[in-house]
Amino acid sequence: MKKLIVFVAALLVSVAAFAQETNKDANGNTQYGPYETNGFWDNWVVGLGWNFPSTTTGLIWIPSYTQCGKPFVNGFAIGTELFALKWIEPCYGVRFGWTGMQTYRAPEDDVVNLNYAHADILWNISNQFWGYKEDRKFEVSPYLSLAPVLRSGKSLSAGAGAGVFATYAFNKKWGLFGELGGILADAHVIGHPADTYNFWKAEIGVTYSFERSNWTRKATTVAAYTAAVAAAKAAADQAAADKDAAEAAKAAAQDSEKALADENQKLKDELANSHNYGDLFDEPIVAYFEIGQAKLTAKEKEHVKYVAKNIIARGENVKFTLSGNADSKTGSKKRNQQLSEQRADYVYKMMTEELGIDGSRFTVKANGANDIFDSPELNRAVIIEKQ
Repeated sequence: MKKLIVFVAALLVSVAAFAQETNKDANGNTQYGPYETNGFWDNWVVGLGWNFPSTTTGLIWIPSYTQCGKPFVNGFAIGTELFALKWIEPCYGVRFGWTGMQTYRAPEDDVVNLNYAHADILWNISNQFWGYKEDRKFEVSPYLSLAPVLRSGKSLSAGAGAGVFATYAFNKKWGLFGELGGILADAHVIGHPADTYNFWKAEIGVTYSFERSNWTRKATTVAAYTAAVAAAKAAADQAAADKDAAEAAKAAAQDSEKALADENQKLKDELANSHNYGDLFDEPIVAYFEIGQAKLTAKEKEHVKYVAKNIIARGENVKFTLSGNADSKTGSKKRNQQLSEQRADYVYKMMTEELGIDGSRFTVKANGANDIFDSPELNRAVIIEKQ
């Protein structure tokens, strides 16, 4: 029987050891308190179970006997366990319980009902060696026990003992417990004043955990607060960076707009100071396009529009030819012809629809791939020439 008890205890410890994960910090150290959830009403567990008592020699077998005129058959003795357990912190707890059992007394050859109250100090080795883990299923806790009141009939005694208390959690509320323990008492409690007596029990039962049955470290709360502050600061820094980037982009756009306005004003001043408009009409106006494009960039469009408004629009009786071109170095012949037509049509619509110049003043033609200039990018153009 002793070998069986030792084997079961070792098995429970082994299962707990291999089934659990450790709770380590960044440096590999096991985490403990201080904890927020260690108030008086936190981490209470109650249990109800049944025990199979024994003496040093083995399980108690109750033979046939007669009590109150009624015969009792042979069988193992069975007792009851009721306790309330308060975990002071993840590694240590205090349990208050009541144990009821039967024992067989020889040579009197009768059955004794034994009851005792006990207080136990538990050491949770699962949390001690592998760190607290809230969703842990198995836990093993050796304990030392003090039984100040043992009663059998009218006999009173006191005792002390030890044991192993193991639990398995189904969920956060309900679980099972198993226990192996014993009490060493003065034997006169069962009528043998000359000897000491060992009461052993193997128990199994159910447990129920009340609210706040976990351990929240204060350091965790501080870390969460620190992380929240850091996240808020990072968000604020990002918002400030985005604001700076937006302001920089706005300033760059304003600088670009000012440079374009200054350039247009310069051209306007040159045109205003020129008195020989006839000479201006003799100079072709060239609108340059990007490769593969049939629309002018915003800057190029502004240049052409300004020149058109101040030169072409003034010469009401002067007619012009719009010649669309593409470079022969890129694209197929068909594509270049298409681009030259689209570019010429684009400039024609800009002159007539956007600037309101009479369309009869323009002759539109498409030259396709036409290498007028040595540089390919200069050939991607519409040339506006006086007829």
